[in-house]
Amino acid sequence: MRTKEQELEFQVKDIFNEFYKERMINEKVTSFTVEENELDEMVSIEIDEKNKGKFYHNDLDDEIFYKFIRRKDKFILIFTQLETLRSGCYS
Repeated sequence: MRTKEQELEFQVKDIFNEFYKERMINEKVTSFTVEENELDEMVSIEIDEKNKGKFYHNDLDDEIFYKFIRRKDKFILIFTQLETLRSGCYS
């Protein structure tokens, strides 16, 4: 059985995999957000602004940083390639 944190990370990775080709590869950017209306049906765990982390993504050969940010009474999820954060370059 997974802990709450493990389950959230599992769901975050699924969300990233759902969108990264369309949003990072096709648009040639190093970060993107998933809006609240897209998150509603994809996250079954209670989230808050403390939820953040990173994971390694084989297809991009980089670590991905993620963070939930509150927008009014809903959340958005931000993904950024860590190499981008380290180098200070944003697309």
